[in-house]
Amino acid sequence: MRPRLPADRDAILAAALPAAAAEAFRRLPTHDQAHLCRVYRTLRRDGVDDPELLAAALLHDLGKIDESGGHVRLPDRVARVLLRRLAPRLLQRLARPDAPSWRRGLTLAVHHPALGAARAAALGCSARTCWLIEHHEDDPPPDDRHLHRLMAADRAAG
Repeated sequence: MRPRLPADRDAILAAALPAAAAEAFRRLPTHDQAHLCRVYRTLRRDGVDDPELLAAALLHDLGKIDESGGHVRLPDRVARVLLRRLAPRLLQRLARPDAPSWRRGLTLAVHHPALGAARAAALGCSARTCWLIEHHEDDPPPDDRHLHRLMAADRAAG
């Protein structure tokens, strides 16, 4: 129930991310950090060594927090899943970027791919890494081998 960070987290970050991006990673909640490390490890276990794809694995959920302290909570995650399936237009209305602060977590949950890509770019990540982050939840996904690998690893890592 309580996620643990891998003992080699800092070594992984040092090898895969620019310093500013690694620092942003460390500000994510523990459960998100653990998930992102599992995605990274899944790709590495499958023989991936592409540095841009590995950076995207570690940062694809970066948009789930913002600089003002907003973050995606469990109720936001549940609401997003349910509303996406049952009332997608209502979800888009509730998660507008200008939504009241009490809905900020839902907004971040819905828009985290684009928000995370923009933050990753500002932190010095490559355009390719940012593109992978921005599109990691597209449905249907663009025809891109690395994107499909990222999405599969994300699903496998839970």
